[in-house]
Amino acid sequence: MIVEKVLYNIKDRELNKLEADFVDIEWYEVNKKILHKISSNGVEVGIRNSEGETLKEGDVLWQEGDKVLIVRIPYCDCIVLKPQNMYEMGKSCYEIGNRHAPLFIEGDELMTPYDEPLMQALVKCGLSPYKKSCKLTTPLGGNPHGHYHSHSH
Repeated sequence: MIVEKVLYNIKDRELNKLEADFVDIEWYEVNKKILHKISSNGVEVGIRNSEGETLKEGDVLWQEGDKVLIVRIPYCDCIVLKPQNMYEMGKSCYEIGNRHAPLFIEGDELMTPYDEPLMQALVKCGLSPYKKSCKLTTPLGGNPHGHYHSHSH
C-alpha cells in the first residue's frame, strides 16, 4: 500500500466500529519524505510525504470501509526533567540545546531521547534528570529529527 497524505486524526473523530491497524513511526521519522514500514497486521506500507507534513500520533493514513491505518509513535527511553523554577528551566534547555539534542515538552516535563553522557552532564549541573519511557510527540521548537550529537565547546 502507498500512502501520500494524512486523511484525518483520530482525535478529531470517533473510531467506534472501525478496525484499526497501526504503523509505528519513530519520533525521528515523523518528517521523513519517504518511509517503508510494516503495520502491526503485517501490511507493507510506503509513505510518500511530498508535502513535508509532520506525521502525528493518531493520524489516519488510509481508510477503506471500516478499516483504518493509524500512525502510532512508539515509546522510547528518555531523559526527563521537571524544572522547579526558571533557573532550572533555563539551565535544562541550555544544556540540552548545547548538545544539539532534540527537546520535547509534555505538561511540566522536558524530555529528550536517552543519552548517558547527557544524563551525567545534567546531573553534574545540579539538575535532577531521570530515565522514563515516553512518547516523544510534542517537539519544543524546530523540527524533530534523528541527528543529534554530543560535543563540548
